[in-house]
Amino acid sequence: MATDTVVVGPDAYGNEAYKRLYEELLFDVGKLAAFEKSYIYLEPKYPLFVVSVRMKARPSAKTIGKVASTRSERDIIYVSISDEMYAPGILQALWNRYGRDNVQQIDRLDISVRGAKNSFEVDDIEVESQDQPVQEVLAALYRVLPEGIRNRRTRSEKDVITVAATEEKTTPYMLEMMDKIHTGMLNGGEIDV
Repeated sequence: MATDTVVVGPDAYGNEAYKRLYEELLFDVGKLAAFEKSYIYLEPKYPLFVVSVRMKARPSAKTIGKVASTRSERDIIYVSISDEMYAPGILQALWNRYGRDNVQQIDRLDISVRGAKNSFEVDDIEVESQDQPVQEVLAALYRVLPEGIRNRRTRSEKDVITVAATEEKTTPYMLEMMDKIHTGMLNGGEIDV
């Protein structure tokens, strides 16, 4: 398979079986090849299940001009978003560049911007859609969670997504383990639990 998968738990046979199941499920949904490394932590006595993945590459950025149309009227640039997946990224990029006071969201897909020189300047700003890829990865990871585990916590940073799941109330220990694993994956995948 195309990824490095590590499973840590109290039962060596169970760890190996879960690794095979995990890789088969993710291969079937077409996500396994997108992961550089997967780390699964099993602690049945709580029960606690943590899965963390580091993706090989982030989706490529697009410019606002490729996912929205812009027009200039007097000193205001109007942005009409055509690809909704990029809407949060566009709004954030415009806030970062021109400030919140100069960017007004007229409705869900229409934004006005003050302070830009012209619409070409706005067209050239790079934006990324992180929501859709993260949602797709989460949907795949939820498929590998043991049945009955409904209490889930998720962290997503850079190219790492971590899900902690339990049947019980989430405890500080569980959140600590999740954070430790997530941080380890962010720092290259060396995790000591």
